[in-house]
Amino acid sequence: MGIKLQFFLRNYSLLLVLCLLQLGFWYKSKDVVPEMGIVPDVPGREALHAMTFGDDQFYFRMFAFNLQNAGDTFGRSTALRYYDFNKLYHWFNLLDELDAKSNMIPAMATYYFSQTQNVADVRYIVDYIYIHSTRDVAAKWWWLVQAIYLAMHKLEDKDLALKVSTPLVNENVPAWAQQMAAVVREKRGEMEDALKIMETINDNAKEIKDSDLKYMTYFIEERLKKLDKTQKSKR
Repeated sequence: MGIKLQFFLRNYSLLLVLCLLQLGFWYKSKDVVPEMGIVPDVPGREALHAMTFGDDQFYFRMFAFNLQNAGDTFGRSTALRYYDFNKLYHWFNLLDELDAKSNMIPAMATYYFSQTQNVADVRYIVDYIYIHSTRDVAAKWWWLVQAIYLAMHKLEDKDLALKVSTPLVNENVPAWAQQMAAVVREKRGEMEDALKIMETINDNAKEIKDSDLKYMTYFIEERLKKLDKTQKSKR
């Protein structure tokens, strides 16, 4: 019985020492946290295609998911103002090489990342949307419309809005979306250009709904009146 007691006490003492060492290690390291970045570094094109191992869609979906949750892993919650939007911009364009038809990245950029508290970073979003959408305006016109809103109302940059709206004047784009190009020019004070765009849409659109036609007719008539008044006032 004495031998068993000695064996128990010896092992108990060893366990106690180990617990004390563990507590000491925890006390010294409890404030040490790993340095976790937010947006991962962007690989080169060759590295990207090498990492896909021939399965572009799997890699595209995996990294799109990772970008969506960047900064919010391991119990973190990171405000968008801390994100590196230059990195995000290059990630968006790089992932478009794997799947330029998907709307996942432009939707994520437009509806989520554009809400950043650093308004200047929204320019990265608009620039990406412009590049993404102009590859196939007939299929991607919706994102150009969103980019116009961001340029006009968040960045308050009418020049950028003009650039983004120009590709919308396309017969394969719905008439109401094409009209945004005229609206932007009117906001810039370019009344004659706005009128010409409306007339171009009216002449070339494949199909115009009655509501769009009525708006276009109203727009043209009102702008003609304003131009007429302006010309008379100059005489």
